[in-house]
Amino acid sequence: MEIRLDKETFKALASGTRVDVLKLLNQRRHMQSEIAASLGLSVPTVKEHLAALEKAGLVERHDEGRKWKYYSLTNKGKGVLNPEEMKIWIVLAMLVLSVVGGIWSSLKMFAPAPVAEAKMAMSLETDAAPRMMAAVEQAPVEQAVNYWPYIFGIASVVLAAVLIYLIWKSVTYKRELGKSLTKK
Repeated sequence: MEIRLDKETFKALASGTRVDVLKLLNQRRHMQSEIAASLGLSVPTVKEHLAALEKAGLVERHDEGRKWKYYSLTNKGKGVLNPEEMKIWIVLAMLVLSVVGGIWSSLKMFAPAPVAEAKMAMSLETDAAPRMMAAVEQAPVEQAVNYWPYIFGIASVVLAAVLIYLIWKSVTYKRELGKSLTKK
């Protein structure tokens, strides 16, 4: 997901209060009065900040036909606050593909050898079977080393380490997000 930061977005992010509103909405959707109570601001002030965030496309209002109107982050707002979350999903997908590929190549390693397949195919023929069987038995059998399981195993370990690092970074980032939510 590509996030374009335009003039309106920079204006909206220039205010510390608006950033605090975004951080608060990152946790869950809130009503305008809940945001005002959490940040220690008046409701009209919060309304102005939400209007600026909505104009920038960072926040959206949910009017469900009832008295209360909820505000939540848009995809753009989520992308501004959590840019590493997409990386985590990409690494997780690569890890799954790597594990599946490793299992597939490991199972392929236990498939019948070509020599055994040739013997089975030749046993079905009547004329040339004894001559071909002798030729196959005398031919040196080359054992090809299959490195794919090792490559997939190493890739899985590396991707798992990167995934653990990104998750750790995301958790510490989210922990830091909540620190400046209250007015001093």
